[in-house]
Amino acid sequence: MKVKKNILFTLIGVFAVLPIQVSAKSNLVDIVNQISSGAEVVVQYQKDKKLEANRTNQECSEHYPMGKPLVMTQENEKIQRRSFFLCQINYAVQYDPATKNPIWVSEVLNGKEQQNTFIERVDNFQPHPMVPRPAQASLSDYKGSKFDRGHMAPAADMLNEKSMEESFYLTNMVPQVGPNMNRGIWADLESVVRKWSISRGQVLVITGPIYEKQPQTIGKSNVWVPTHIYKAVLDPSSMESLAFIIPNRQIVTRKTNSLDEGNPDYPQTTPQYAVNCGRTCIIDDFIVPLSNIESVTGLNLFPKANIQNKVSKGRMWNAKF
Repeated sequence: MKVKKNILFTLIGVFAVLPIQVSAKSNLVDIVNQISSGAEVVVQYQKDKKLEANRTNQECSEHYPMGKPLVMTQENEKIQRRSFFLCQINYAVQYDPATKNPIWVSEVLNGKEQQNTFIERVDNFQPHPMVPRPAQASLSDYKGSKFDRGHMAPAADMLNEKSMEESFYLTNMVPQVGPNMNRGIWADLESVVRKWSISRGQVLVITGPIYEKQPQTIGKSNVWVPTHIYKAVLDPSSMESLAFIIPNRQIVTRKTNSLDEGNPDYPQTTPQYAVNCGRTCIIDDFIVPLSNIESVTGLNLFPKANIQNKVSKGRMWNAKF
């Protein structure tokens, strides 16, 4: 397939994230309240008919029963026009070729299925077959960067071999600091969310990236590097929600044995920029109001939901495991 190469990037403005200094006297709610929102980057590029025909604009409402997440910024029309809506077996994605990352990934976790299903993980990272190669990241983009190909819909959530394979599409990934983040506190959060689905019966989960004003990129594909990653969880039976914004840096928890040396080309991967919360961090430290995520991303995550916005500390939703 020949895709025209004359791609014009027009910067209209992006979300601005202020420098963060986490101490014992500050918490992420205060920090996120400093983040100002703005319009997103607009990418104007020529598309041939084959590219347009490959756009998967299906509806898969089973993955977002409280409504498809909506982009609410002034650039909504352009973002919608360039996006790929990808329906997979166990999750749905709005994928943005401007950033080479998903805007959001939505999934429904049913507790009985999560409790009774185990699919062996097979690390088969691959481009999405329905998205033209120039519009997505490549495997080589991540090489040597110290960023993992970080799942937004976790592999461990998948319920059969085909969905496990689909979870490794690069359209389900963002550059995520590996040691002590993706393989640390973020993996712990993913595990807790699965346990909530078991204790509560069902939870709806939406995950995605947040960027700084002038984001760094990795690889020849110029994949945008998030400064933070969000996860919003909704219990549809009680309409209670919990939301998290976690810095895309190494984060010191009780499980942290040592900090990785990182990559000096990407300071957020290095020990100098590690987050320690003034002590070892726990998942609770990164709870924020759901409205904070919606403010900094310009998204309406659960448009049909009348959310009670109850936020609990301690063991959060107090599930007993």
